[in-house]
Amino acid sequence: DQRHLESSETVPNTLTTLPSPTCTVEIGKQTTDPYYRLSNRIMENMKEYALEVSPETALQFTLSRDSSDKSSEGTARCLMTLKHPSNAASNTYLAFKVKTTQPRRYLVRPNQGIVAPGSSDTVNIVLVEKDKQMLLQSFDRLGQSALDHSKDKFLVQSCVVESRFAKKYLAEKSNLNDDHSPEGVKASKDLADSLTSMWNSASSGEDVQIYNK
Repeated sequence: DQRHLESSETVPNTLTTLPSPTCTVEIGKQTTDPYYRLSNRIMENMKEYALEVSPETALQFTLSRDSSDKSSEGTARCLMTLKHPSNAASNTYLAFKVKTTQPRRYLVRPNQGIVAPGSSDTVNIVLVEKDKQMLLQSFDRLGQSALDHSKDKFLVQSCVVESRFAKKYLAEKSNLNDDHSPEGVKASKDLADSLTSMWNSASSGEDVQIYNK
């Protein structure tokens, strides 16, 4: 049975672990950095119009000792790629929404959007500095096992969206990307609100299938 989730619902926690911290080493990072891994494993069977999510099963954050909030080198972040599935109809537009069990711990941008046929979108997920420092303190006291017991989870929802709405949304979004004027900010908010309204209608409607991963 397909499950429809409202924004206020929570997602059950799960846990995955890595064999060693060296699995998280990135170019320019020290091998002593601890890791913090989050599960987003599949909650439903793959459907024809479910977006392809990469990484497929888990998000992994490397916790750097750099405490500078303004430096990207010290930011614990992950990138999630949402790709239009190859088995979907070539004229089908898919809307997505990203949820987490810890919305105050992560900054997710964008947390919703539309993916055109044959394209993909990248979601930037940042672990906020305060929580990163708390995790590092736990690591200093207890080692890697302290992070292994952190049980956070992400859920990606997708659904088919009417093509006329999708094309208008994507065109306006493209025009507003570099507009930081007060009018542009308001227009961006109105655009986001229109997508939120679409999701509210989809969640409450019986004729819209929502796919969860």
